[in-house]
Amino acid sequence: MKHSLFFLLAAALIVACKPQENANAQQPSPATPAVENLVRLETGGCRGYCPMYKLTFRKDGTLEYLGIRNVEKKGLHSARLTTTEYSNLLKEVNRTNLWQYPTEIPSNVADAPVHTYTVYEGSKSHTVKGTVGIPKPILDLETLLQDLAEAHGFQVKKGVDPNDPGDLKGQVIVKFKMDVNAGNFCNQFTDLKVRPVQHLSEDNTWAIGFNPSELTQEQFISLLKDMEGVLNVEPKK
Repeated sequence: MKHSLFFLLAAALIVACKPQENANAQQPSPATPAVENLVRLETGGCRGYCPMYKLTFRKDGTLEYLGIRNVEKKGLHSARLTTTEYSNLLKEVNRTNLWQYPTEIPSNVADAPVHTYTVYEGSKSHTVKGTVGIPKPILDLETLLQDLAEAHGFQVKKGVDPNDPGDLKGQVIVKFKMDVNAGNFCNQFTDLKVRPVQHLSEDNTWAIGFNPSELTQEQFISLLKDMEGVLNVEPKK
C-alpha cells in the first residue's frame, strides 16, 4: 500500500513539473503572398546604343525598373504609381489585350532591338516578342509604359553611350531603306563620332547621335541626305 501511494505521488509530481504549452502563445504568421505582376516590358540590344531595361508593373501599383545597359540609371529601382496612373495603365492593358497576339511578330529588318511584352493573370502569362511590324495597340501600350517610367525618373527612351556619354549631344531623325542596318551605316564614319541612339518606328527610322563640336546639325543633315540608303533626314525636336 505504501509503495502504491509512493508511485502515485511521484507520477503527480512529474505531471506538475512538465512544461505546459501556452495556449495564448503567438503562432507564426503565414507568409505574405507575393504581389502579382500586371504587365512587363523588356528591351533587347542592338549594335548601337539602344537602351536595355526591364519595366515590371505590379497589381499593387509598384513599378520595378531594372537598368541593364546603355541607360542613365543601372540596377534595380522601384517607384509607386499614383491612383490615376495605375487606373489608366489598367485600362490600356485591358484595351490592348496582349493575349490575342502571337508570341512572335515576324520581321525582316536587321539589327532592330527585340521588345518583349508580357501580360499576367494569376498564374498565367502570355509573352509577345517583336522588332518592327508590331501592331499599333501594342506600341501605344509601350509608349504609356515608357511615359510612366520617365515620369518617375527612369530615362528609357534615349540610349546612353557608355564609352563617350558626353560627346553625342546632337541628334537627328533618319529614315533608312528597309534593308539598311543602322549600326553598320554609322560605322562608315571613321573620322566622326556617329552612333544609332534609338530605334523610333517600324519603318526603320532611327535617332542618330553625333558630336556637335565636330560639325553643326545643318552640316550633318546635309551630309546624310546625299548618302546611299537614306530616305529622309530631319532635326530631332
